Amino acid sequence: MNRPAAAHPATHEASLPQGVRLVVRHGSATDVGRVRTNNEDSLLADSPVFLVADGMGGHDLGAAASARAVGVFADLVGRDVVTSQEFSRRLTRAARSVAALGTGERAPGSTLTGLLLSRQGSLPCLRVVNIGDSRTYHLSAQSFSQITHDHSEVQELIDSGDLDRARALSSCHRNVITRALGAGGGDQVVADQHLLPATVGDRFIICSDGLSGHVSDSLIETVSRSVPDPRHAARELVALALATGGPDNVTVIVVDVVEAFPPWQDTQVDDITLPRGAGSESTVPAPVSRRSRP
Repeated sequence: MNRPAAAHPATHEASLPQGVRLVVRHGSATDVGRVRTNNEDSLLADSPVFLVADGMGGHDLGAAASARAVGVFADLVGRDVVTSQEFSRRLTRAARSVAALGTGERAPGSTLTGLLLSRQGSLPCLRVVNIGDSRTYHLSAQSFSQITHDHSEVQELIDSGDLDRARALSSCHRNVITRALGAGGGDQVVADQHLLPATVGDRFIICSDGLSGHVSDSLIETVSRSVPDPRHAARELVALALATGGPDNVTVIVVDVVEAFPPWQDTQVDDITLPRGAGSESTVPAPVSRRSRP
Protein backbone atom coordinates (compact mmCIF):
# COMPACT_ATOMS: atom_id res chain seq x y z
CA MET A 1 0.00 0.00 0.00
CA ASN A 2 1.23 3.48 -0.80
CA ARG A 3 2.37 5.72 1.98
CA PRO A 4 0.39 8.99 1.85
CA ALA A 5 2.16 12.10 0.67
CA ALA A 6 3.59 14.19 3.51
CA ALA A 7 3.52 17.96 3.37
CA HIS A 8 5.20 20.57 5.57
CA PRO A 9 4.61 24.34 5.40
CA ALA A 10 6.96 26.96 6.88
CA THR A 11 7.86 30.61 6.64
CA HIS A 12 11.40 31.85 7.23
CA GLU A 13 12.86 35.33 7.52
CA ALA A 14 16.61 35.62 6.96
CA SER A 15 18.48 38.17 9.07
CA LEU A 16 20.74 39.79 6.49
CA PRO A 17 22.78 42.99 6.80
CA GLN A 18 20.91 45.96 8.27
CA GLY A 19 18.05 47.04 6.02
CA VAL A 20 18.11 43.80 4.00
CA ARG A 21 15.25 41.30 4.26
CA LEU A 22 14.58 37.91 2.68
CA VAL A 23 11.44 36.02 3.64
CA VAL A 24 10.38 32.72 2.02
CA ARG A 25 7.52 30.32 2.58
CA HIS A 26 7.67 26.69 1.55
CA GLY A 27 5.85 23.37 1.45
CA SER A 28 7.02 19.86 0.58
CA ALA A 29 5.57 16.47 -0.24
CA THR A 30 6.92 13.03 -1.08
CA ASP A 31 5.38 9.69 -2.01
CA VAL A 32 6.75 6.22 -2.75
CA GLY A 33 4.52 5.97 -5.83
CA ARG A 34 2.18 3.21 -6.93
CA VAL A 35 4.76 0.68 -8.12
CA ARG A 36 7.83 0.77 -5.90
CA THR A 37 7.96 -0.43 -2.30
CA ASN A 38 10.79 1.80 -1.10
CA ASN A 39 11.25 5.56 -1.38
CA GLU A 40 14.77 6.33 -2.62
CA ASP A 41 14.10 10.08 -2.67
CA SER A 42 15.22 12.34 0.18
CA LEU A 43 14.56 16.00 0.88
CA LEU A 44 15.78 18.75 3.15
CA ALA A 45 13.36 21.68 3.34
CA ASP A 46 14.36 23.86 6.27
CA SER A 47 15.64 27.36 5.69
CA PRO A 48 18.06 28.34 4.32
CA VAL A 49 18.39 24.96 2.53
CA PHE A 50 15.85 23.41 0.14
CA LEU A 51 17.20 20.28 -1.56
CA VAL A 52 15.83 17.15 -3.27
CA ALA A 53 17.94 14.05 -3.91
CA ASP A 54 16.98 10.96 -5.93
CA GLY A 55 18.97 7.84 -5.04
CA MET A 56 20.17 5.08 -7.35
CA GLY A 57 21.29 1.64 -6.35
CA GLY A 58 18.10 -0.15 -5.45
CA HIS A 59 16.21 -0.36 -2.18
CA ASP A 60 18.30 0.50 0.87
CA LEU A 61 21.40 1.61 -1.06
CA GLY A 62 19.53 4.17 -3.16
CA ALA A 63 17.74 5.49 -0.09
CA ALA A 64 21.04 5.69 1.81
CA ALA A 65 22.71 7.55 -1.07
CA SER A 66 20.02 10.23 -1.26
CA ALA A 67 19.87 10.56 2.53
CA ARG A 68 23.61 11.12 2.65
CA ALA A 69 23.42 13.60 -0.23
CA VAL A 70 21.10 15.93 1.67
CA GLY A 71 22.16 14.98 5.20
CA VAL A 72 25.50 16.77 5.12
CA PHE A 73 23.67 20.08 4.60
CA ALA A 74 21.58 19.71 7.76
CA ASP A 75 24.04 21.67 9.91
CA LEU A 76 23.28 24.77 7.80
CA VAL A 77 19.65 24.80 8.95
CA GLY A 78 18.87 27.86 11.02
CA ARG A 79 21.52 30.05 9.44
CA ASP A 80 20.52 33.24 7.67
CA VAL A 81 22.23 32.51 4.35
CA VAL A 82 24.65 30.02 2.78
CA THR A 83 27.85 31.23 1.10
CA SER A 84 29.35 29.57 -1.95
CA GLN A 85 32.25 28.31 0.16
CA GLU A 86 29.91 26.74 2.70
CA PHE A 87 28.00 25.00 -0.07
CA SER A 88 31.19 23.77 -1.76
CA ARG A 89 32.59 22.30 1.46
CA ARG A 90 29.43 20.33 2.11
CA LEU A 91 29.17 19.20 -1.50
CA THR A 92 32.64 17.66 -1.14
CA ARG A 93 31.51 15.89 2.03
CA ALA A 94 28.37 14.66 0.26
CA ALA A 95 30.38 13.28 -2.66
CA ARG A 96 32.74 11.43 -0.32
CA SER A 97 29.92 10.12 1.84
CA VAL A 98 27.91 8.74 -1.09
CA ALA A 99 31.02 7.33 -2.78
CA ALA A 100 31.85 5.44 0.42
CA LEU A 101 28.70 3.32 -0.04
CA GLY A 102 30.32 1.36 -2.86
CA THR A 103 32.48 1.38 -5.97
CA GLY A 104 32.24 -0.01 -9.48
CA GLU A 105 29.77 0.34 -12.31
CA ARG A 106 26.71 -0.44 -10.16
CA ALA A 107 27.79 1.68 -7.19
CA PRO A 108 24.94 3.60 -5.52
CA GLY A 109 24.58 7.27 -6.35
CA SER A 110 22.28 10.24 -6.07
CA THR A 111 21.15 13.35 -7.85
CA LEU A 112 20.94 16.66 -5.98
CA THR A 113 19.07 19.85 -6.83
CA GLY A 114 17.48 22.81 -5.12
CA LEU A 115 18.21 26.25 -3.78
CA LEU A 116 19.89 27.95 -0.86
CA LEU A 117 19.16 31.41 0.51
CA SER A 118 22.18 33.59 -0.17
CA ARG A 119 23.22 37.14 -0.94
CA GLN A 120 25.38 39.09 -3.32
CA GLY A 121 26.83 41.98 -1.36
CA SER A 122 23.85 43.57 0.38
CA LEU A 123 21.30 42.11 -2.05
CA PRO A 124 19.20 39.01 -1.25
CA CYS A 125 19.48 36.18 -3.75
CA LEU A 126 18.92 32.46 -4.29
CA ARG A 127 21.64 29.98 -5.23
CA VAL A 128 20.18 27.23 -7.43
CA VAL A 129 22.32 24.07 -7.59
CA ASN A 130 22.12 20.87 -9.60
CA ILE A 131 23.77 17.49 -10.17
CA GLY A 132 21.91 14.91 -12.26
CA ASP A 133 18.40 14.99 -13.69
CA SER A 134 16.30 16.17 -10.77
CA ARG A 135 15.06 19.67 -11.55
CA THR A 136 14.44 23.16 -10.22
CA TYR A 137 11.87 25.30 -12.02
CA HIS A 138 11.19 29.05 -11.71
CA LEU A 139 7.69 30.51 -11.90
CA SER A 140 7.10 34.26 -12.15
CA ALA A 141 4.09 36.34 -13.18
CA GLN A 142 5.48 36.46 -16.73
CA SER A 143 7.13 33.08 -17.28
CA PHE A 144 7.80 29.48 -16.29
CA SER A 145 11.20 27.95 -16.96
CA GLN A 146 13.51 25.12 -16.01
CA ILE A 147 16.56 26.71 -14.38
CA THR A 148 18.65 23.57 -14.11
CA HIS A 149 20.09 21.65 -17.06
CA ASP A 150 19.64 17.86 -16.89
CA HIS A 151 22.81 15.82 -16.79
CA SER A 152 21.37 12.94 -18.81
CA GLU A 153 21.70 11.13 -22.13
CA VAL A 154 18.27 12.42 -23.13
CA GLN A 155 19.38 16.01 -22.57
CA GLU A 156 22.53 15.39 -24.62
CA LEU A 157 20.37 14.07 -27.47
CA ILE A 158 18.12 17.14 -27.21
CA ASP A 159 21.12 19.46 -27.17
CA SER A 160 22.56 17.77 -30.26
CA GLY A 161 19.24 18.00 -32.13
CA ASP A 162 18.81 14.21 -32.30
CA LEU A 163 15.74 14.17 -30.05
CA ASP A 164 12.89 16.63 -29.60
CA ARG A 165 11.37 17.42 -26.22
CA ALA A 166 8.01 15.91 -27.17
CA ARG A 167 9.64 12.46 -27.41
CA ALA A 168 11.89 12.88 -24.38
CA LEU A 169 9.41 11.48 -21.83
CA SER A 170 9.19 8.16 -23.69
CA SER A 171 12.85 7.87 -24.72
CA CYS A 172 14.70 4.68 -23.79
CA HIS A 173 17.64 6.88 -22.79
CA ARG A 174 15.76 8.88 -20.18
CA ASN A 175 16.97 6.81 -17.21
CA VAL A 176 20.66 7.31 -17.99
CA ILE A 177 22.25 10.22 -16.17
CA THR A 178 25.70 11.60 -16.93
CA ARG A 179 26.60 13.16 -13.58
CA ALA A 180 25.82 12.15 -10.02
CA LEU A 181 27.10 11.97 -6.49
CA GLY A 182 28.70 8.53 -6.19
CA ALA A 183 27.59 6.12 -8.96
CA GLY A 184 31.21 5.15 -9.53
CA GLY A 185 32.26 8.73 -10.24
CA GLY A 186 34.63 8.97 -7.27
CA ASP A 187 34.62 11.29 -4.29
CA GLN A 188 34.72 14.55 -6.26
CA VAL A 189 31.83 16.16 -8.14
CA VAL A 190 31.02 19.67 -9.32
CA ALA A 191 27.53 21.16 -9.24
CA ASP A 192 26.04 23.61 -11.70
CA GLN A 193 25.23 26.81 -9.81
CA HIS A 194 23.02 29.75 -10.76
CA LEU A 195 22.83 32.88 -8.62
CA LEU A 196 19.44 34.55 -9.08
CA PRO A 197 17.94 37.71 -7.58
CA ALA A 198 15.31 37.14 -4.91
CA THR A 199 12.13 38.70 -6.30
CA VAL A 200 8.86 38.97 -4.38
CA GLY A 201 6.16 36.76 -5.90
CA ASP A 202 8.53 34.30 -7.53
CA ARG A 203 8.03 30.59 -6.92
CA PHE A 204 10.53 27.75 -7.24
CA ILE A 205 9.55 24.11 -7.78
CA ILE A 206 12.20 21.55 -6.84
CA CYS A 207 11.50 17.94 -7.79
CA SER A 208 12.80 14.47 -8.48
CA ASP A 209 12.18 12.96 -11.89
CA GLY A 210 9.20 11.13 -10.44
CA LEU A 211 7.43 14.38 -11.33
CA SER A 212 9.38 15.83 -14.26
CA GLY A 213 9.91 12.44 -15.91
CA HIS A 214 6.20 11.67 -16.13
CA VAL A 215 4.39 15.02 -16.17
CA SER A 216 4.81 17.68 -18.85
CA ASP A 217 6.22 21.11 -18.01
CA SER A 218 2.95 22.70 -19.10
CA LEU A 219 0.97 20.72 -16.50
CA ILE A 220 3.55 21.47 -13.81
CA GLU A 221 3.18 25.15 -14.62
CA THR A 222 -0.63 24.98 -14.57
CA VAL A 223 -0.75 23.49 -11.07
CA SER A 224 2.07 25.70 -9.76
CA ARG A 225 0.34 28.82 -11.02
CA SER A 226 -3.18 27.90 -9.86
CA VAL A 227 -2.49 26.78 -6.27
CA PRO A 228 -1.34 29.71 -4.09
CA ASP A 229 -0.34 27.86 -0.91
CA PRO A 230 3.08 26.15 -1.37
CA ARG A 231 2.06 23.27 0.88
CA HIS A 232 -1.03 22.55 -1.19
CA ALA A 233 0.87 23.09 -4.44
CA ALA A 234 3.45 20.46 -3.44
CA ARG A 235 0.66 18.00 -2.64
CA GLU A 236 -1.14 18.69 -5.90
CA LEU A 237 2.03 18.16 -7.94
CA VAL A 238 2.68 14.83 -6.23
CA ALA A 239 -0.94 13.84 -6.90
CA LEU A 240 -0.46 14.76 -10.55
CA ALA A 241 2.50 12.36 -10.80
CA LEU A 242 0.53 9.60 -9.09
CA ALA A 243 -2.31 10.12 -11.55
CA THR A 244 0.02 9.05 -14.38
CA GLY A 245 0.40 5.68 -12.68
CA GLY A 246 3.03 6.66 -10.14
CA PRO A 247 5.77 4.42 -11.56
CA ASP A 248 8.51 6.21 -9.58
CA ASN A 249 9.07 7.85 -6.23
CA VAL A 250 8.07 11.49 -6.41
CA THR A 251 9.26 14.39 -4.26
CA VAL A 252 8.45 18.09 -4.55
CA ILE A 253 9.44 21.24 -2.64
CA VAL A 254 7.75 24.55 -3.45
CA VAL A 255 9.45 27.75 -2.26
CA ASP A 256 7.80 31.20 -2.50
CA VAL A 257 9.66 34.49 -2.10
CA VAL A 258 7.44 36.51 0.23
CA GLU A 259 9.69 39.51 0.88
CA ALA A 260 13.02 40.62 -0.61
CA PHE A 261 14.54 44.01 0.14
CA PRO A 262 16.19 45.97 -1.34
CA PRO A 263 14.71 45.13 -4.75
CA TRP A 264 17.23 44.19 -7.40
CA GLN A 265 15.64 46.40 -10.04
CA ASP A 266 16.92 49.42 -8.09
CA THR A 267 20.50 48.22 -8.56
CA GLN A 268 22.58 47.88 -11.72
CA VAL A 269 23.41 44.15 -11.69
CA ASP A 270 23.23 41.19 -14.07
CA ASP A 271 20.00 39.21 -13.97
CA ILE A 272 21.82 35.91 -13.51
CA THR A 273 25.41 35.39 -12.37
CA LEU A 274 27.35 32.41 -13.75
CA PRO A 275 31.09 32.74 -12.95
CA ARG A 276 33.23 30.00 -14.46
CA GLY A 277 36.50 28.31 -13.70
CA ALA A 278 38.31 26.85 -10.72
CA GLY A 279 37.93 28.81 -7.53
CA SER A 280 35.01 30.86 -8.81
CA GLU A 281 31.77 31.08 -6.84
CA SER A 282 29.78 29.18 -9.44
CA THR A 283 30.90 26.70 -12.04
CA VAL A 284 29.73 25.05 -15.23
CA PRO A 285 31.52 21.67 -15.09
CA ALA A 286 32.05 18.71 -17.40
CA PRO A 287 30.30 15.35 -16.80
CA VAL A 288 32.23 12.91 -14.60
CA SER A 289 30.00 9.83 -14.54
CA ARG A 290 27.44 7.97 -16.60
CA ARG A 291 24.90 5.82 -14.86
CA SER A 292 21.59 4.13 -15.69
CA ARG A 293 18.87 4.15 -13.07
CA PRO A 294 17.45 0.77 -12.03
